[in-house]
Amino acid sequence: MRTEIMISGSGGQGVVLSGAVLSHALMFGGYEVASTYTYGPEARLGSSRSEVIVSDEPIDYPKISKPDYWVAMNQASLNTFSKRFDISKTILLADVSNIKFMDIVRGKARRIFEIPATDIAEGMGSRIAANMVMLGALVRISGLIKLEDLIKGIKEVVRKDLIEINVRAAERGYEEIKI
Repeated sequence: MRTEIMISGSGGQGVVLSGAVLSHALMFGGYEVASTYTYGPEARLGSSRSEVIVSDEPIDYPKISKPDYWVAMNQASLNTFSKRFDISKTILLADVSNIKFMDIVRGKARRIFEIPATDIAEGMGSRIAANMVMLGALVRISGLIKLEDLIKGIKEVVRKDLIEINVRAAERGYEEIKI
């Protein structure tokens, strides 16, 4: 089994952190994991992407070609990567707090979950925890790991003073999804 996961957004949305947390969580779940990160030259607001490959066997190639799951945090990344990748077999999780025009992917992705992650995080008092709302939702939708594995990943990677809000955000994202 090989599963390809892409997380995209802009600098400042925690895309690289999300990839690191997810990678650790998947390892806690007993999987082989490879991850790569790309981002524009701007520290904030530039394009950013994390790619996470998960497998129950050693991974021979650490790049994605057709993502099985795609977490899109903003409109620009949705526009860019929906043209760059074949998403016909992709389950898309879109932060509709930041994405207003979904027509570019409707009828192209295998399934779409519209999640107001930034609005949820703002309601919890921390806009920047939207990435963890999305990871909680991803864990619920994919079924690859347990929520407890994600929480272990958060505790392993996230700065100590931000663990509590990130755990609560992940739990909230997990609860938001009705399957």
